[in-house]
Amino acid sequence: MANIDRPHPGDLLSHAFELINARGNDYDNASNLEHNYREIAAVASVVVGKTLTPRDIAMVMHCVKLIRSKSSPEKLDNYVDGMNYLAFAACFQGLVPLSLQGPVSKEPAPSKAVVNLKEVGV
Repeated sequence: MANIDRPHPGDLLSHAFELINARGNDYDNASNLEHNYREIAAVASVVVGKTLTPRDIAMVMHCVKLIRSKSSPEKLDNYVDGMNYLAFAACFQGLVPLSLQGPVSKEPAPSKAVVNLKEVGV
C-alpha cells in the first residue's frame, strides 16, 4: 500500500527548483553562481594540487550528498541538494543554460572553466 504522505518524484524536482531560487536569493549569488564555483575551484585547485573546474566542484558536492544520504537516509534535503548539484554540473558542462531566463541556445554556452588565482585574490 502506497504512503500518501510521500511526495511524487516530480514534486521533488519542483522542490529542488524552488530551493535553487530561494537559496540563490538568500545567499545573493544567483546571478554569480558560476563565478562562485570558479572561485571555489581555484582555491580547491591549490589545496589538492590539481586544476579543478566548477563542474568538478559540483560533482564533489554531489558525492557529499550521496554519503550524507547513506548515513541519514531519512533526510530529504540530501536527495534534493544532490539533484541540484547534478543540475549545476550539467550547466557548467554547457549542456543546459545556467540562467533559467531567456531562450535556450542549441550551442553550449562558452564557459571559463578555470579561474586564475589572481582573479579571485588568492
